[in-house]
Parts: sequence; structure tokens; C-alpha cells
Amino acid sequence: MKGQNTRPRISVITPCLNGVRYVGEAIESVLKQDYPNMEHIVVDGGSTDGTLEVLSRYHHLSVLKGPDRGVYDALNKALAVAKGELIGILNSDDRYADGVFAAVRNHLTDEKVMALAGTAVSFRGSANVSQDEVDRFADAGRDLLYHSTLGNPAINAWFFRAGLFSQIGGFDPTYKVAGDREFMLRLACSGLPCAQMPKLVCQYRIHPGSMTFAGNEEIGETVAREHNKMTHDYLRRDDLPKRGRYLIRQARTRDTLRLAIRSAQQHDWRRLIVYCAAGTRHDLIWPLRFAKRAIAALSSGLKAIN
Repeated sequence: MKGQNTRPRISVITPCLNGVRYVGEAIESVLKQDYPNMEHIVVDGGSTDGTLEVLSRYHHLSVLKGPDRGVYDALNKALAVAKGELIGILNSDDRYADGVFAAVRNHLTDEKVMALAGTAVSFRGSANVSQDEVDRFADAGRDLLYHSTLGNPAINAWFFRAGLFSQIGGFDPTYKVAGDREFMLRLACSGLPCAQMPKLVCQYRIHPGSMTFAGNEEIGETVAREHNKMTHDYLRRDDLPKRGRYLIRQARTRDTLRLAIRSAQQHDWRRLIVYCAAGTRHDLIWPLRFAKRAIAALSSGLKAIN
């Protein structure tokens, strides 16, 4: 880009599977940007609920149909054909706030900056986001390393230069749920410049079918397993930044302690052993931390009884 008056092409990628209830709203939030130089790619993994009929009403869409190996494989398929200089990712059940593309154009003028983050919120419902707001995710671009480990990088509030993917790669399709966090951690460890803008970008919808916010036991177990794999793989790297190693260890210890305590409370001894082994592998004093946390949890339980 040579200046703020140019309009870089923006590609929005939306992975979708049986998203008939909300995908139209996601598409409309892109159209409301009123940005002339953009494309919207929807990757449908084989919907059977009427999603394809909704997509057929929007003739501007580029729809990639066919089975895939999950959301991250779908994202990679779209990246392979995207023509935009800037890439945004929007889930089929979420939506962009107004004026996002114009703000991205105005803030991402330094060609050395490879990614730009805004703010994200989660909301419950389908009407007034400000009234139904549940949580706010901000400032990930100021300290991506922290938010990719102990916080929430909120990938849908980011826009990436297309060239970034040729430098650090696409998404790892072996992950089912945590591939976006792994990608953002990879970006953070790369040392490539990122920036933050004070603008609401993405509105995450909380609903029972959400992969991110559903909160069911199966998804929680998958997230835990994938986080353990991710932190283990990164801690084995020789080129990991010192602060990155520290934060990843912190995240692994936090997660394995929480999961081990929950397993003990549920008398699930098999999972307890798994999480104890995972915690101790990269934290030699993990057993002492677990004992302290277990005593605190037991004490808290006794107080509740009394």
C-alpha cells in the first residue's frame, strides 16, 4: 500500500457447516462494511440443514463446497484461493461490527506490520449486542505472546497480510479446536510486527452450538488434550523465546492443575493420572503445586459443608 487513500483488497474467510441459523447475519455484517474492494469466501464442509440455500441468495460469495478435515483444513482451502492483500476470518455464527474495513484500511498503512488486532466482544442473544454483552477481549495486539498463552488472542478480531501465511504457514489441520491459538502463538513467536487499533471488530455469539463457547464436556476435553499437545511441542523447541517458554509453562501448569483437580473431584482416576503426568513433564514442582491446590479445594469444600 502506498498510502491511506488506496483501498487494499480484503478477503473474508468463513468456514461453515450446518450454520443456517446465523450465517446470513454473518454475511450481512460483511456487506454492511460498504467496502468496494473485497471478497467473501465461504467454505462449506457439507451442510444438510439449508445453509447452501441461504448461501445461494448471495451472488457475490465465493463458495467452496465439499468435505474437509475440519475448520482449519477449511481455512487453508480458502487461503489457497484468496486474492486479497488482507485476510480476515469470520465464523458463520458471529458478525463484524460496523466500520471495521475502513478502520483496518486507515490503521494498517505500515507495510512492515503484518497483522492488526482490534477488540472483540462476546454476546448472548441475537438483537442488541451492547445490552447482551458477556465479555470483552481487548489489546491482544499489544502483547500477543501473553494472549496466545494465558489470555485469549481472539483471532476473529485480527486482519493479516496475505504474505504472512507464506512466512509462518497456514493452520495445522491436526487440531480440531485449538488450531487458531496455535497459529497465533506461532505468529507471536515469529517476532513479526503486529499492531493494535482501538476499534470493535468482532462480535462472538454465545449459543449452545458454538464450537468456542458451548462449554460442553466433550469440547472441553478436546481443548485440554490439544493444549497439552501444543504446549508440549513448543516447550521442546530450542528456538523458543525466553518469555515465550515462561508463559507457555505457566499456561500448561495452570491448565493441568485445573484439570487434575476437576478429575479428582469427579473420581476420574485415569484422567487424573494423565494430567498429573502432563503437568510434571515440564514442571518438576508440579506435584507440590497440585497438593497445595488440592488442600485448598478440600478446605473450601469442608467450609461449604459447615
